[in-house]
Amino acid sequence: MRRIADIVRSLRAHWPLGFARPRAGGFMDALFAAFAGEIQEGERVAAAMMDEIDPRTADACLADFERVLGPDPAKRDLQLAGIDERRRLAHQRWTAKGGQSVPYFLGIGEVLNLDITITEFWPSRAGVLRAGTPLIAEGEQFTWLVSMPAVEVTAFRAGANRAGHSLAAFQVNGSAEAYFLLIKPAHTRLIFQYSGA
Repeated sequence: MRRIADIVRSLRAHWPLGFARPRAGGFMDALFAAFAGEIQEGERVAAAMMDEIDPRTADACLADFERVLGPDPAKRDLQLAGIDERRRLAHQRWTAKGGQSVPYFLGIGEVLNLDITITEFWPSRAGVLRAGTPLIAEGEQFTWLVSMPAVEVTAFRAGANRAGHSLAAFQVNGSAEAYFLLIKPAHTRLIFQYSGA
């Protein structure tokens, strides 16, 4: 950032040459010094705005990043504790690049702290099948089986449960499912499987 004396010198350099040019240290320098204070403040604010264009360092504009991004489809924004976590999530969402590959979705699972696997299916072809290989219909190559851990599995307990209750119940990760369904390739059908359920 420039000093006030440097700004005054710069302003004086723009004054026309000739007999009307005021002498150094006169009235015009005092006037330029008053302007220089405001120019210096404007340059300081402009330099501070450089930190606001990146969500990782934003302070005043962090709320604007979050407003533009909207609520997180995976509901991660509901679990944030501090400003550093808000900045990290805003940066992650702001710089996210879409993808349609299985490795991209596995990476999304890591970001969501989920240990997922994705299984792709391929249609059965005559001459390639072996005994015991399941038959897979045409069109199933667009189906992905997304396996993830169940959030909570509750087993049936005699004395605690009654007739009509299921032998086991589990809670699905609805926010992760909704997020995957939102970002999946348009032609792909997702089936979710929960391990331990």
